[in-house]
Amino acid sequence: MYQSYPIAARLPHERFGVFRQVVDNVFCPMQIEADRAARGSFEATIEAADLGNVHVVRVSTSPVAVRRRAQDIARIDDPPYLVKFQLKGESFWSQRGREVHAREGDFIICSTAEPYSLTFRGPYEMPVLVVPQSVMRRLTPDPDRFLGVRMSGEDADCGLLSSFVGQVVARMNKLPEQMARRLEGNVLDLLGGVLAARAHRRSMTRSQQLAQIKAYIADHLRDHRLTPAVIAHAFGVSTRHVHALFEPEGISVGKYIRSLRVAGCRRTLENTVSAQWSLTDIALSWGFYDLSHMTRCFREEFGAPPGRYLLQFRDQ
Repeated sequence: MYQSYPIAARLPHERFGVFRQVVDNVFCPMQIEADRAARGSFEATIEAADLGNVHVVRVSTSPVAVRRRAQDIARIDDPPYLVKFQLKGESFWSQRGREVHAREGDFIICSTAEPYSLTFRGPYEMPVLVVPQSVMRRLTPDPDRFLGVRMSGEDADCGLLSSFVGQVVARMNKLPEQMARRLEGNVLDLLGGVLAARAHRRSMTRSQQLAQIKAYIADHLRDHRLTPAVIAHAFGVSTRHVHALFEPEGISVGKYIRSLRVAGCRRTLENTVSAQWSLTDIALSWGFYDLSHMTRCFREEFGAPPGRYLLQFRDQ
């Protein structure tokens, strides 16, 4: 069954209060705050549909801050898991002392059985799957391991799931009931696959994890945004854990990345086909922010700046 809540049809000063009531009914009791000055022009849209055991809700509002408190938790008997997809805008979420900055395409999993906070500093659109505990535990035996983990839309499996859920909510007001129930299976299969892949990563030995991370670094080496934090998010682990994996190697994660980038720059310099490339072009193509950064790293690695190294190489 599909339902749309016509909050925009209410008088401007009534909308925020109505929105809070709808959220309590559609999701679960929680504390919602908005800037007092902005409440008079508050905008919100909520629509929901049953896919079977799972409900899907699309929420779009002006900036708000949400808190699920201990007293709110006591008001329901079977608190569900919420899978929140950042379709537009960004959010800042915290549970169990872990903080996540979710951007468009990302999703997060939160437990309504525990306190959490969620902040939207600008307008946003967020589809949410309301998944009963029994259903979530069929997908993965320990859902709580994924609390506080950013599921990055840049990863192929997460991006596919986010895109699919976005397509579902865009059409949920027109879906026949039989089709909606079929879609529930598709959505849960994709979600289960994502969680299984990340659970497998966490069950691997340290050497296996390190090998996968090194492969990931090699695949993303030319992306200047590659950092230990980005790697940690991609693998669903902490940044500290990534650093710890590299400790036996005798090299930091950052140094390892820089070393591979410098080696790539050297290969490009030595390639006669790239003789017309500028040093800046080479530096940027291998993920350095600028030439000066690449030059410093190159000198540390090979004892000479790239220009002098190139002259020495060609004189050989």
